[in-house]
Amino acid sequence: MTLLIRHGEVVSSTSMADAIVAMESAFLEEGNGGVTLPARINVKAGKGWLRVGPVVLEHSGWMGFKAMNLVPGQGVRYQVHLYRIETGELLAIMDAQHLTTLRTGATSAVATRRLARKGPATIALIGAGAEARAQLEAMQALGIVRQVRVYSRTPASREALATDFRAQYGMDMKVVDSGREAVEGSDIVLAAVKSSETVLFGEWLKPGMHVNSVGTARRDQREIDPEVFSRSEVIVVDTREGVFGEAGDAVAAKDVVKPEDVYELCALVSGKAPMRSNDEQITLFKSVGTGVQDIALAAVVYQNALKAGLGISIDGFPILKQG
Repeated sequence: MTLLIRHGEVVSSTSMADAIVAMESAFLEEGNGGVTLPARINVKAGKGWLRVGPVVLEHSGWMGFKAMNLVPGQGVRYQVHLYRIETGELLAIMDAQHLTTLRTGATSAVATRRLARKGPATIALIGAGAEARAQLEAMQALGIVRQVRVYSRTPASREALATDFRAQYGMDMKVVDSGREAVEGSDIVLAAVKSSETVLFGEWLKPGMHVNSVGTARRDQREIDPEVFSRSEVIVVDTREGVFGEAGDAVAAKDVVKPEDVYELCALVSGKAPMRSNDEQITLFKSVGTGVQDIALAAVVYQNALKAGLGISIDGFPILKQG
């Protein structure tokens, strides 16, 4: 039986706390050699593109892929196919829009636990879209938010985000008029902007800050400038190949940082890479997302949906051909 899980069912079945637990487990499994993760396939399709990312999580018994496609003027669609390794059974097909946003926030939480200074933090949030909201929700789930300074280029969007987080969490939210103003005096900087122009500059950073940059996953996008890379003493990425092959701002920083200069998050989680060593270091986590994150969280969504009686059962799909 295959379960079809729609967007609203993904949202209602799985929390940020669930996602953080799933990401901790997934990166530990990857760090201990339990994951096969090929490079994502990117194919031009008309004026847009199709991306497919497969992965096998041998230790936990899941495999699958996420497919996403962009059509200019239409938008982006995401879906995940989740299989059980032992039987090859297709367990679920699910909408992966919220899953993608949730796992990105949760992955930043895993990195922040190890790279940011300990204790309550003043947080700068640059961006006000779904990814920015998930980043802030992840920090809330960690229990480290003291105050938030939020900036986005659209005043109505930053005001709406601040209003929502005040109402939902009672957060101390300050809306500011520039990215620099948001960053000044902060401990953690969350950058979540899909932009062709830089929104976070290294000259703004002060000793001790930690930066999460999650907005760029294409070569034509810029979120942070090369000085953010050069000033960061510890740089961690979710995937070297993905960050230095797909993130435009990392490609633009090729003269100041090389793939061999950074650590992958799975090594950090499994104790094979260094964390922050003092409170004066600037640290950076750069993420473009991986199939490990997608399928590990899809497994949780599937299990939660089963328990809650969510989704549509599809019997006899796909047909099994005897080997």
